[in-house]
Amino acid sequence: MKKQKIIRQVADNFIGRLKIIQRRTKKPIVVAMVGLIGSGRELLASELSKLTGATIIAADDIRIALRKQNQDYGQIRSISQRAAIYVLKKGGNVILESDFVDSQKRKSLEEKVKKVQGRVLYLRTVADRDVMIERLIKAKYNPNHDLFKTNTIAVREMWRRTPHHYRWEAKEGGRFILRKLRIPFFTEIETDGDWKTKVQKIAQRIKKM
Repeated sequence: MKKQKIIRQVADNFIGRLKIIQRRTKKPIVVAMVGLIGSGRELLASELSKLTGATIIAADDIRIALRKQNQDYGQIRSISQRAAIYVLKKGGNVILESDFVDSQKRKSLEEKVKKVQGRVLYLRTVADRDVMIERLIKAKYNPNHDLFKTNTIAVREMWRRTPHHYRWEAKEGGRFILRKLRIPFFTEIETDGDWKTKVQKIAQRIKKM
């Protein structure tokens, strides 16, 4: 089977499994997450989805589907954005459970959402670094169904992407400082405290749009 046909099949199967709930906002909304691995993106997306009725599109699910077909990850962005626009056109809202720290990724998303008169809200998740590492160490991974086959790989990927979110400061023996990103965040939320109460307030703001 040719590569393009396989990619199209993966996309069609992924979109076909999405459960779309009628939006509770006046205009189509896409919540795009920004946060390091272990920062709580998945936790927040799940809770926010319950409160707002939005459909979660997880890039990791697409990666796993591509991996099962022995395909690289080059089409993840196009598949996830195609899925997002599909949901918006069907009357739903979307939560993109991925990391939108990359400017080109954000630009591409904004252009597509604008064409369907939608709005993109960027939501940043942050947590204490020890908390993030502990989450990844304690997590249970299934090599056949999870993106990360082992806890070591998960921690390695967190470390690899750290420079996108933190900068190194040579003070007090050295420490990582959260970067001030040039992204118009709808809100930022710490997920190592009473984050569920904060999510409830975020959901209320979104439903008023």
